[in-house]
Amino acid sequence: MTVSDAHKTFLTYGRREKNYARETVKKLEDCFNSWILRALGDKEVSEITRLDIMELRVSMGDKQIGVNRQYSVLMTLKLFFKFCRAVLKVNCLDPKEIELPRRKPPFVQYLTNLEVQRLRQAIPTHTFTGLRLRVLVEVLLTTGLRISEALALDKAPFQAGEKEIEIVGKGGKRRPVFFNEWCLAWIKRYLYRRFDDEPALFVTTGIPRRVDRADISKMFIRLRSDAQIDKPVTPHMLRHTYCTNLLTHGADITYIKELAGHQDIQTTARYYLGVDKRVLRDVANNCLDYDVPRSVT
Repeated sequence: MTVSDAHKTFLTYGRREKNYARETVKKLEDCFNSWILRALGDKEVSEITRLDIMELRVSMGDKQIGVNRQYSVLMTLKLFFKFCRAVLKVNCLDPKEIELPRRKPPFVQYLTNLEVQRLRQAIPTHTFTGLRLRVLVEVLLTTGLRISEALALDKAPFQAGEKEIEIVGKGGKRRPVFFNEWCLAWIKRYLYRRFDDEPALFVTTGIPRRVDRADISKMFIRLRSDAQIDKPVTPHMLRHTYCTNLLTHGADITYIKELAGHQDIQTTARYYLGVDKRVLRDVANNCLDYDVPRSVT
């Protein structure tokens, strides 16, 4: 079986069996179409060697492809070979032999409390679209949901007075999501303006349908301008703001991992440990407790 043939089954497996998010499948498919199929598509899966992988890496380096992009392509290959060995039972390259490039720690941008207030104040809640945007912002700031998870919410639990909802997040992982009274008050105000039968929480104007991720970008570009914030305001930045706010107010990173729905605590640590030196200083000052000797000797 060639890589070109096997990758179709791999993507189907990811969607149906592993419950990869739609965005994850798109990224995997893009890595195949942009690099993997061009370099390895006609080769038999069982015949690919480390030398082939090295040549692919050299090719990406020659074209000055960034480290993060190279990482994505090679990680896709690792997942692909793992699938071929475990599911298709093909005797092929061990994914452990594919070394990943070392990435720099991510630079996490987030909003300060003052910037959050400016963001809120910039939204005109007297209009339906403005009220809908305000509710979306409050949901993201209150829960740290990914934008795909927020847009997948239905209105029924809130109409029933629920304050806690279980969602299915990235990788099919289930987790509880908690809504505070402030956020619920905004949702209630928004639902009071709704007269449609569409089950989605966030709906379009005109003929109501669930808001799509593609509809969001322009909303946040305008919001950033109106709030006069000199940072790239996006739904994912509000997720960073949520996690950073928890961290700076003393939340243990293991709890942040669960609330954010990360698969691995290393992901949480990579993004949020060290994001603020003050946090580390407070931990050093407040959490280290030895018996203090009477004198220095």
